[in-house]
Amino acid sequence: MTGVSVTRLQAPRALAEGWQKFARWWVNELRECSPKTWHRVLQARVETRLFIWADNDAVVCHLVAPSGVQERRFQAGRLNRSQVDDWLVECGCERDAVQVGVALESDLFFQREFRLPRSELDALKRILAQEVVHRTPFQLADIWHGVTPDAPSNDGVAAFRHWIIPKDRVETAIARLGLQVSEIDFIAVTPATGAPIAVVILGESRQDDPPWVLRATRILAVVLLVATMASLLGFEWWQSSRAAGLEDELYEAKQGVQLGQQGAGSPVRLVALKAVPGSLAAWDELSRVIPDHTFLTEVRIAAGTITLSGVSSDAARLVRTLDGSRLFTGATLVGPITPDATERRDRFRMSLKLRKVGAGRVSKPVERPES
Repeated sequence: MTGVSVTRLQAPRALAEGWQKFARWWVNELRECSPKTWHRVLQARVETRLFIWADNDAVVCHLVAPSGVQERRFQAGRLNRSQVDDWLVECGCERDAVQVGVALESDLFFQREFRLPRSELDALKRILAQEVVHRTPFQLADIWHGVTPDAPSNDGVAAFRHWIIPKDRVETAIARLGLQVSEIDFIAVTPATGAPIAVVILGESRQDDPPWVLRATRILAVVLLVATMASLLGFEWWQSSRAAGLEDELYEAKQGVQLGQQGAGSPVRLVALKAVPGSLAAWDELSRVIPDHTFLTEVRIAAGTITLSGVSSDAARLVRTLDGSRLFTGATLVGPITPDATERRDRFRMSLKLRKVGAGRVSKPVERPES
């Protein structure tokens, strides 16, 4: 599996580079996981190329596609991109699936022949850059260059022809055709006989990734967006459902206590006798009966037993207040009451139990003590 490098994005250019890296990683994973028979179908779309060159008073558009070769001539000086796109549609081709290039005469190129051991083919791009710097009068920033295979060799050495052309020369030729450099994917050479040959690829990313990659990455972006929106909506729905459930539990707990006190009918009393107040009812009752001068620092509710810790101005009276509640019983101090000089109150720790609704004596509701 191919690794992914995560880069901190600090600018739009870095964002674009990061997206290209992610798209390339995703496509590589897709290639590894897809059946081999699919590769031939996808690769067939890469062979669709449009060669454009000037021929006297005309501009020739030469389309090479898996379905065949088509050609059309336009009047020189009047060619624009919309005309080319309309003609591609007539030929049954999508613009994203067609690589557009200009074909120039071979004498406009600086050509070199060199041989390279086949074991070093993985470093071909780096070696070409070194060849330009050390063996030609050009600078990499001023030229476009590429290679094509030359005569085959069986001695473990590969022969190549290195094509080099200045950028300003290409820009002039593209402008004469009525196009822009941003619309060109490659540069080709027109041999004396035969069809033109692509020798320089301008968009490296387009060379590595076939046209279907653009559509695949767009689909991936849409899928990620839909998945993100669905996740957010699902989380919001879960939160709302959970909050509604908690409100229903609190309401049912309050209703159960009221029914037990009001002496409801026999079926309701049977349910109330079996019911034990839950944590929500206990919290609600604690907030009602705890006086304002008392602060709780710890509350634990487990198996019907509640343990409280905190500070109070009258911890002894708090025991009687909690023991007289309609939900609590058996309130007792756990350990001595100790004064706290900082808070100027008494620290306490006590335990009490939840009273079963309807069981034994039910006391009148205890009003909240005044502070």
